[in-house]
Amino acid sequence: MKNYFEVKKNIVLTGNSRIFNNWAEHSSITADDFIAALEWVCDDPLDANGMLTREIALAPNGIVKLRRVNDHRTGITSFYKFEGDNGGEKGKLGTIWGGEVFDDGFMRKISLSAKDRV
Repeated sequence: MKNYFEVKKNIVLTGNSRIFNNWAEHSSITADDFIAALEWVCDDPLDANGMLTREIALAPNGIVKLRRVNDHRTGITSFYKFEGDNGGEKGKLGTIWGGEVFDDGFMRKISLSAKDRV
């Protein structure tokens, strides 16, 4: 049960997910969209140092898959849009992700990792 995906999925399906309910209010995502993204993020293989490598982010028109790139020398973590899914981990990194602009004109960085509660 990698990162409690089935438990988190059940929370969403029963309507008890504060995160999904909030995200659905502020975007066009459905429960199916959220669950599919949640499965991807919960299947995070972690890096060689046990650090997270995946995250999902809220955008006004859906969910963005992100790759966390951890620099173990400086402690800096950067987020890149994950482009493609060539067999899971072999997808290429897209542009650096700095957040999403919402209808009110403000940029927000709203994301969820496998370690977060739903």
